[in-house]
Amino acid sequence: MSEVVLSVSGLQKSIGGKQLIHDISFEVMAGEVYGFLGPNGAGKTTTIRMLVGLTRPNSGEITIGGHSLQKQFIEAIRHVGSIVENPELYSFLTGRENLEMFARMSGTVTKERIEEVIKQVELTEAIDQKVKTYSLGMRQRLGIGQALLHSPKLLILDEPTNGLDPAGIRELREFIQYLAHEQKIGVFISSHLLSEIELMCDRVAIINKGRVISVGAVHDMMEQFADHAHWFFTEQSIGKAVEVMNNCEYVYELQALSDGRVKCRMDTERIGELNRLLVHADVDVLRIESKTVTLEDLFLSLTAGTPGEEGENHV
Repeated sequence: MSEVVLSVSGLQKSIGGKQLIHDISFEVMAGEVYGFLGPNGAGKTTTIRMLVGLTRPNSGEITIGGHSLQKQFIEAIRHVGSIVENPELYSFLTGRENLEMFARMSGTVTKERIEEVIKQVELTEAIDQKVKTYSLGMRQRLGIGQALLHSPKLLILDEPTNGLDPAGIRELREFIQYLAHEQKIGVFISSHLLSEIELMCDRVAIINKGRVISVGAVHDMMEQFADHAHWFFTEQSIGKAVEVMNNCEYVYELQALSDGRVKCRMDTERIGELNRLLVHADVDVLRIESKTVTLEDLFLSLTAGTPGEEGENHV
């Protein structure tokens, strides 16, 4: 069973008499990419600030690597690597010099570990070039390298794909998945790119108005949300198709359309079974289309497109 690297229980936060975070609880496991989603002002940034010790909760518990962040701060925070928005780098230094400087600040990072991280973030060929010559994607990888120097169990990334082009986003996504799935680091990531989160994350938590309203595996959440609508294109065989479908107990909300399509709802895994019945009945099925549910559909449905109560600047 995977280790719990981050446990958040009953977290609450008020500022100036306004409650921003309401009883948030979730867990991040070693070896998974965990997405944290919410509309503007939902409470994501406030939560992240509490996770990295920049602000304290009014109540609740944050445990990192088995240590309480409130009671054992040094022991807990040494298990965390984080980048909030863009990494802080010195552009007039080389990539190696940036890593060496951060290693000295840590005081426990060896030269061997620096070399391991350089290979890990795939910057071997560029590491001795000035950072000002790096692409944005290379800067992000170097920033993640800094966050990995002390071998954290938990990596917290806030909007890591900001400003990246499609190739850079894909490269970063694959790298984050490598860190989680191969290096067994728990990755907690906030992003406004829902399509990217859908591709990148194993599980997600959706937060709205300071409350976590849904948590689960990305595929399972979308499957639960799916309305299972399917269209069978039959043209001249539409009458026969309707007759066959009417005799199937697993087909419901059947509707014959004037353009030669039959719309119905049914479990996706039974499409093949129904198609065989139609072919056996001499119905010419030209093609089948199914409505694809995205994480964006689920997100907008759960949050209803409404802003939260907290004045954040990003989704």
